[in-house]
Amino acid sequence: MKKQYRLLALFLSVLLMLSALAACGAKSATSDAAATDTAQSTGSAAMGESGMAMDMGTAEAAPEAPAENTDGSDTGDSTSVQPDLSEQKIIYSADVTVETLEFDKALEALEQMISELGGFAESANVSGNSRYDSDGAVQITDRAAYYTIRVPADRFREALDRTGSIGNVISATEDAQNVTSQFIDQEARQTSLEVQEQRLLELLAQAADVDTLVTLEARLSEVRYEIESIERTLRNMQNQVDYSTITLSLYEVAVYTPTASVQRTFGQRVSDALSGGWSNFTRTMEDLLIGILYSLPALLLLAVIVVVVVVVIRRVRRGRHAHRLPPVDKDDGDQSSQN
Repeated sequence: MKKQYRLLALFLSVLLMLSALAACGAKSATSDAAATDTAQSTGSAAMGESGMAMDMGTAEAAPEAPAENTDGSDTGDSTSVQPDLSEQKIIYSADVTVETLEFDKALEALEQMISELGGFAESANVSGNSRYDSDGAVQITDRAAYYTIRVPADRFREALDRTGSIGNVISATEDAQNVTSQFIDQEARQTSLEVQEQRLLELLAQAADVDTLVTLEARLSEVRYEIESIERTLRNMQNQVDYSTITLSLYEVAVYTPTASVQRTFGQRVSDALSGGWSNFTRTMEDLLIGILYSLPALLLLAVIVVVVVVVIRRVRRGRHAHRLPPVDKDDGDQSSQN
């Protein structure tokens, strides 16, 4: 009887072990299947996102096919194209100061030079000091003209050389600014924005809900505004490149500023110092005398006012002094006379 119980217990134990092994196998199979399904779905999603990213990348930056030589061989990307020196974007400008003894003729020569060079005066300002003659006429002296001149870039050097024919050139400063890299960057940015604009138009045509339409239209407005801003910048830069700028200051003087060689003897330096000092002293005295003559009517009027004030003050003081003296007694005067 005990032997039968033992066989039954052994049989139940074997049955339980087999059931446990079967359950583990089923669970492992289920896990493998789930993992396989998850991997497949993740791969599909990744492929979908990758495809979408590739699509957007293709739309935003459309790469061009490698260039080919005339013989049909592919150049590849290993060869970099260097910009031609003739295509450099360089802005030339200069600042010139000129003196003249004949202001009207100098202005006429300046206007003629601008016309002959095919340029134009972007701005012009002429000013001076007013002088009143004895007959009431007004004359303008010590005149000065300030011009901002634009000339074609290929005639910039000629314009600077011809400023010496207008008068005595005191100073001249030149400047050249290379804006090639800025120009290329702006053009590349414009191309990228135009591609984005085209892609946004395509998405706008496919949009179904209102929120998407509003978002796409807002972004499209931003892109178009940036494109217009870049276009204005490029036009302004190109205009600066095509037409150089010369800022010219023209002054009317009585005597040209003397120019001497760098190497001078001691006697020459002493002579120049004495001559310059005497000239400055003479001009200073002349200016002082002219200033006094201009102020003479006002000085005479002021002198008259001062004299009148002094006379009035003296009379007032005399009157006060007379009132302060004690009165003379008549009786005392008579007695003293009788005695």
